[in-house]
Amino acid sequence: MYLINARLRAPEIEGHLAPAGGRMPARELRRLLLALAEPADGIEHIYSEDHPAGIHLGLFIRRRTLDEAESVAARLCLRALGRVSELAGWSLVACGTDLNLALGRLKAFEEEACQRPAIAAR
Repeated sequence: MYLINARLRAPEIEGHLAPAGGRMPARELRRLLLALAEPADGIEHIYSEDHPAGIHLGLFIRRRTLDEAESVAARLCLRALGRVSELAGWSLVACGTDLNLALGRLKAFEEEACQRPAIAAR
């Protein structure tokens, strides 16, 4: 299973982002995506969070490879943008996982980790 992050950007009105109160809330988008998902998509769970610029999503997808999971996530988001009139003007601005970032954090953690002293033989 893979966690794919996606960001949907709210539409702009006269050069400014639509106010949060006047747009679809994250929990409603989450329900909508689950309803639009097909069994073959392998969606296990979706986390959604309102953000000043739009909505951030975490899609947990059961696929064999990361590329397949990223493709499923992008297709599902685009399916919603193309079919749901309440999402007119919204856009998909990011979709995927940044393995380089995650691996970099792991490497930094390993370098800073404390070494346990060896137990002296008695």
